[in-house]
Amino acid sequence: MDKSKTLLAVVIAMMLGGCGQMGSSPEEEPEKTPAEMDPADLPQISAFQKDFSRQFMESTEQVEEGYYLLRSGIDAFTIYFPEEATLMENAYGSDGDHYEKLRFVYENDNENRGYTIDFQYNLGGNATRPDWKLDGLRKKWSYEGEWNKIENEQSLLYYGAKQEDSGTVMIFGYNISSTEDHEEPKAIEFSQMVTCIDESADCNLDLEKEERYVLKWVKSISFIN
Repeated sequence: MDKSKTLLAVVIAMMLGGCGQMGSSPEEEPEKTPAEMDPADLPQISAFQKDFSRQFMESTEQVEEGYYLLRSGIDAFTIYFPEEATLMENAYGSDGDHYEKLRFVYENDNENRGYTIDFQYNLGGNATRPDWKLDGLRKKWSYEGEWNKIENEQSLLYYGAKQEDSGTVMIFGYNISSTEDHEEPKAIEFSQMVTCIDESADCNLDLEKEERYVLKWVKSISFIN
């Protein structure tokens, strides 16, 4: 092979090599979820330090002061999650993409208050008959008052609130997705019970204050298509 042909072969090889490099770029590593991260690198709060709770946390960034975003285990909804809370593994259950129940609990020692919060998601079924569900809630909680109603673009929320003679506060209701946004209605039944941790000490439970608190996270529910 003469020098000109040799030089041409070298130039072609260089060009092909250059094109290959131009066409390829190092793949960016996908951002890790909290469940994939080292707990030492996560916020030092129960929501991220407890193994089970960490699986549901969407991000280490707060969505609002004191709240992080929780994503349903079956990708049905997201909701604001209080940083002091812990999800209870023994109270969790799901059935494909039609049903899911969760419970989170936490205690505020400074204010002598304990919180137990349950919510249950359903696709279709009872979600199509909220009157049945509300009748069931009325019997379950011996509720005699009128249902409060809040409607927005995505959902319709019914809830009731009561305070026992013991001081215990109970807030419960039903949040139903807008049928315009979903082929089948989706709904979440929820309840929050607030008690004094030390029953011998007063914790001054205030019904209106606890009502505002529970509405904070219930109204944050966003159903996922």
